[in-house]
Amino acid sequence: MTKNHLLLLSLFCLLVFACSESLVTNEDPLPDPPENPFDGIDYSENEIPQIEVDSATFLGLHTYIFSQACNQPGCHDGTFEPEFRTVQSAYNSLVYHDIKKNYDVDPLPYRVTPGEPENSMIWHRLTMHNPPNFEQMPSSGIPLGQHELDLIQNWIEAGAPDIYGNLPSLSSVQPTALGLAAYLPDFNDFRVDTARGGVFFNPFMTLAAEDMELWFLYIDETPAGDTIFGNELTYNKIQFSDDPYDFSNAVELQMQVVLIPNFISSVFSQEVGFPIPYYQTITVNPASLGFAPGDIVYMRTYVQDSDHDTPTEIPTAANEIYIQTYFSCILQ
Repeated sequence: MTKNHLLLLSLFCLLVFACSESLVTNEDPLPDPPENPFDGIDYSENEIPQIEVDSATFLGLHTYIFSQACNQPGCHDGTFEPEFRTVQSAYNSLVYHDIKKNYDVDPLPYRVTPGEPENSMIWHRLTMHNPPNFEQMPSSGIPLGQHELDLIQNWIEAGAPDIYGNLPSLSSVQPTALGLAAYLPDFNDFRVDTARGGVFFNPFMTLAAEDMELWFLYIDETPAGDTIFGNELTYNKIQFSDDPYDFSNAVELQMQVVLIPNFISSVFSQEVGFPIPYYQTITVNPASLGFAPGDIVYMRTYVQDSDHDTPTEIPTAANEIYIQTYFSCILQ
């Protein structure tokens, strides 16, 4: 090796050593993590209303039966339809839903035919054992008890109402809301509508004196049977009250319908695994609306489709209390 090569090698080693020393001794400090506005909150101190879910409603059926006995790995957890992971996916994949595996002789019209258990495939699968291909469910081999079957039969005979209590229709229906999403824009868009103490219909927690950005998910069905999203709805107003049953003195504001939606992968604040367009939005500061820490603030929204003369109120005073509390927040 020549002297020049030795000199170059020595310089290279010195350079590497110097750089490594510089990296160690002159390392810039890492930036502080963004403030989490909920770090100081003791959730156990908040009085969240204890709500007993009525087992005769569809939410009750999903809570006590479908999510327990049917939403099992490799079965109706999204692997096979009907899909029982969430209450909305369960309803949508049952009522007036076509049957993929039907009888060759005397086929049934739908998985759930409102008012007609005997014409509903789910009723056949839960009460009859017709192998092959039509074994009795659940697949665990443990059939539902008579009380559970009675609840399902009564719900179908009552017309198979949804979680709002609305009866399904094959004709034009009114718009419905499939949930909201809430963020704190001054805290790096920290999402707060999922802070519900593990129960999706509990009020979510947010800060009274901070701006809150709300997004709403609406769907509607046209007379032709096409599903549309919130960008085709009008009126678009929201009211806030501290009483779930009295909105006579409620604050009413206009929501914005954006051209480019916020794609959020949740329904009723529960993860669904694919993005859905939320079009209606509004940013509010609860304190500026007259609310204070400790208040539970309830919301009602109003949207209108092209085939109805008046706006649809969501939720209404007639809805179950768990619908009222889902569309509400506890202020800190």
